[in-house]
Amino acid sequence: MKTNDQNGEEGATANSLPLIDNGKDRSSSKQSPRRQASWSLRILALVLALFLGGVVGLYFQGPALRAIFDWTALEPGAGARQPIALPVERVPSPERVAAMATGDVVALGRLQPSGGVVSVALPQGAGDARLDRILVAEGDVVAKGDVLAVLDSLTLYDAALTSAESTLAIRRAALAQTRVQVEATEAELDAQIRGAEATVSASQRELVRVRSLIERGFATQATLETAIQANDNAQADLDRLRASQLRYQPGPGGEQVDVAVASADLAAAEAAVEQSRSDLDRARVLAPRDGTIVEVAARTGERPPSDGLLQMGDTAQMEAELEVFQIMAPRVAAGQDVSLVSGVLGAEPLTGTVARIGTLVGRQSVTADDPAANTDARVLLVKVTLDEASSIRAARYINLEVVARISVADSRPAEGAEQ
Repeated sequence: MKTNDQNGEEGATANSLPLIDNGKDRSSSKQSPRRQASWSLRILALVLALFLGGVVGLYFQGPALRAIFDWTALEPGAGARQPIALPVERVPSPERVAAMATGDVVALGRLQPSGGVVSVALPQGAGDARLDRILVAEGDVVAKGDVLAVLDSLTLYDAALTSAESTLAIRRAALAQTRVQVEATEAELDAQIRGAEATVSASQRELVRVRSLIERGFATQATLETAIQANDNAQADLDRLRASQLRYQPGPGGEQVDVAVASADLAAAEAAVEQSRSDLDRARVLAPRDGTIVEVAARTGERPPSDGLLQMGDTAQMEAELEVFQIMAPRVAAGQDVSLVSGVLGAEPLTGTVARIGTLVGRQSVTADDPAANTDARVLLVKVTLDEASSIRAARYINLEVVARISVADSRPAEGAEQ
C-alpha cells in the first residue's frame, strides 16, 4: 500500500504533466530556431568564401601559377600529352625574328609525285557514257597511251568503224575497176583511131583517083561526089574518136578524170575510217603520261565524276612541296640539302635537295595539329627533289604531311641583324 507521502508526490507529478500529449519535446522545440539560424549563417559564410575564392583565383591565378612554376622549375603541360594552349603570336617579336633569321629553316610540307597528281578525265565527246570495264587498279604502273578503262559506248563506235572499213574496201575495189576500164577503153579507142585513120587515107586516095578519071573523061560527076562524101565521113569518124580519146587524157592532177573521182572517193572512205577509229578513243580512257595509278574514283556501271575517273602520278620520282614562311624565304636557295621526317616514315628521315623556289606569296595550307598554330601565315612554295632511296620510301605516302629542315650553310646572323 502506498503511503500518503507517495500519493502526494505522484499527485504533484501528475499535476505537472500536460493535459494533452502531442508527442513533441517542448525543450527541443525551444532550441530548434537557434540551431536553424546557426546553420544558415554557416551556409552563407561558405558561399561567401567560395565567391571570394573565385574572384581571387580569376585575378591572381596567373601570377601565382607563374611564381609556383618559377620556384619549382616545372614547365606548363610537361606531364600531359598535349601542351597547354598558349596565346597565338600574330606579330613575331624582335627576338623571334632574330631567332628565325639564324640556323636551319624548318617548314611544313607534303609528299607528292614529280609533276603532281594528275586527274584523268573522260575523253572529249564521251557524253553521258558509263563505265563498262576498268582495266587498272590502285598501284598499277602504266605507260602513256595505255587503255585504263572502257565506256559502254564502245560497241556503237566499233560498229561504225566496221561499216567505215567496209565502205573503204568497196572504194578500193571501185578505184581498181575504174583504172582497168580506163586502160581498156584507151586501148580500144587507139585501135578505133588507127582504123579511122586508115579509112581516111583510103578515102583520100579514092578521091584523088576519081578526080584524075574525071579530068581524063572516064568518070562522072556523081562518082566524084560519092568519093568526096566518103572521105568526109571517114574524117568525121576520126575526129569523133580523137575527141573521145581526150576524155581519157591525164587531168590537172596527173590522173584520168574517172580515176581521179574514184581516188577521191577512196580518200573520203579512208578519212571516214580514221574518224571512226578516232571515235573509238571516245570510248576508251587512255593514260596521258607514264606513272602509277593512285586512286580510282568510280566503279563499273557508274558515270565517272566530273573531277576525273582516276588519279595518277609519277611515283618513280617523288618530291616534297614545302611552305616556307616569307620571313625565312630569303635564306633558302636551290641546291640546299633537306631532311624530312614524319611519324609514319620511322626514325630515318627522307633526304633531298631544293629544286625550285616559288615567287608567289600565298596563305599557308599545311598546318600543324597544335590548336594555337597560326593558320593565316604567308608562305612561299619550295619544291624539294628526293633522292632515289627516299623516293622509293615516299612512293607509298602521297600527300603525307612532313616536317622539313633545310640546311643553311651560314647559320650566323647577318651584320644588320646584330645591329
